[in-house]
Formats: sequence, C-alpha cells, structure tokens
Amino acid sequence: MLTKMYLLLVVICLSMAGRSDAQSTIESHSLEITYNKTSSIIFPAVIKSVDKGSRDVLAQKAKGVENVLQLKAARENFPETNLTVITADGAIHEFAIRFAKAPAQQVMTLAITPLSRCGEAGTVSANSGGEALIFQTDMTESDMERFSQAIIRAKKPLKPLREKQYKITLRLSSIHIKDNMIFFHLQLRNQSNIDYDVDFIRFFIRDQVKVKRTASQEVDVEPAYVFGEDKRVKGKSTQDIVYALGKFTIPDAKRLVIEMFEKNGGRNINLSIKNKTIVKAKLIE
Repeated sequence: MLTKMYLLLVVICLSMAGRSDAQSTIESHSLEITYNKTSSIIFPAVIKSVDKGSRDVLAQKAKGVENVLQLKAARENFPETNLTVITADGAIHEFAIRFAKAPAQQVMTLAITPLSRCGEAGTVSANSGGEALIFQTDMTESDMERFSQAIIRAKKPLKPLREKQYKITLRLSSIHIKDNMIFFHLQLRNQSNIDYDVDFIRFFIRDQVKVKRTASQEVDVEPAYVFGEDKRVKGKSTQDIVYALGKFTIPDAKRLVIEMFEKNGGRNINLSIKNKTIVKAKLIE
C-alpha cells in the first residue's frame, strides 16, 4: 500500500513538473529607462550573467546584493534594444528596453508564483511591488577594511594605468590579492574647479575588439566590498578607493573595463585593463 502511494506521489510530481516546464517560458518584459535616473529590476534569484544588445544601455548589479540589476541610458533617444539576464535558478529573462524621458516604472520586481510543493519554482511574473528577495553577499567587512587601508598606505607595485578627460583622471594605482579576493586600488583626481559627482563605477569584461553589427558581449563583475568611496570629489582634490572583487582571470582577447559616470554630467571616463596586468597582483601578507 505504501509503495503504491509513493509511486502515485512520484507520478503527480512528474506530471506537475511537466506542467511547470510547459509554463516556464519567460515572456519578454518591456522596460523604459532614461538618461538621468536609475531603473532597477529585482530578480527572484542571484544574477549570473547579463547580455546587452547595445552599449546604449548601462547595467550593473546593486552594491551588496546579488539579485538587483540597475539600468540607465548611456544616451538619449537610443533605438529599442534587448537585455538578457540569466539567474542562478536557470531562468532566462528577456527584456525589451526602450528610452523614455519619464519612465512609467522605475522598479520592476520579478516574483515567483509557486505551482506545486514538489520542488518546482513556478512561473515568473513582473510587478512594481510585492516582497522582493534580497541576496546579501557573505563578507567579513572588518578584514576587507583593514586590507584596504593597508593597500592605500603601501608602495605601489604597478606602473599606474590612467585615463584622463576633462581634467578628471581615473588611475589604477595597484592590484593586490588575498585568498580569493582581488583588490583594485583606484585613484580619482579632479583637477578642475567643478566638483565631480560620481553616479556609479562599473566593472565588466568585454572583447578587446567588438565585431561590427554584433551584440555587445559584456559580463559584469560586481565588487564584493568598497572602501573609501565618496560620491563627490571636490575640485582640486583626490580620492582613493579600493574595490574588492572575487578572484578571476580573463583571456588575452578580452579586457577588464572600469567605467565611471558623472551624475547629471558628461565627464564619463573608462579604463581598460589587460589580463597580464591583473596577474601581476601583489600578495597581501
């Protein structure tokens, strides 16, 4: 009798799993973004990869969380494009991204609708409210802070890389490694008389040469910890910032790019880093 009940339960679960597979096709959501405001998408699972159809869309994971994606337009009135996000639960999320001066919705929450108790995740629906799952990173902030302070004080083992525009200099002063974390010491120097308000700094990996008429293959690398970041760099001043990222290397055909965007301004700047520079990271004793 128990065997029959067990077999019946298995059949029911398999049947409902089949229904879940049939219903798990993700519909393409539409999202409007703008140039001077940030839009956010809250996913029901950790974000694993982000693929943009155009560089007109700026995307980064929110600091300290693993399932919130922040979006912004790199320029006004860009043509409609797409965005694909894959999450840790294996779901593929497709979005049609359009420009709007005043987006109707700035926060989109993708919520799970359970189909059964047999372990199936269910379907995904988009809404502007409801309970959101926030996945915190597992960090020891006191250690990160101590390492970061030591890095700023230490002698710089690298020949610094820098990019300068509009009297704003973004400089990679050093790279250090401790266990499974790589620490990037950036220095932001404002030689103008106008304060520089940082909107956000983004790390991502992309191809060294972009093939014409192909989608932009960019993989965001989310910092696990940030030390010394101040959103305003006053005129004629310098700021030291340390970003801790999970250990990684990149193929020679790709680059790690650091992009910095000015809030309500156009003094944007990016720095491209080769793998041969990353592998020279100095060990933190």
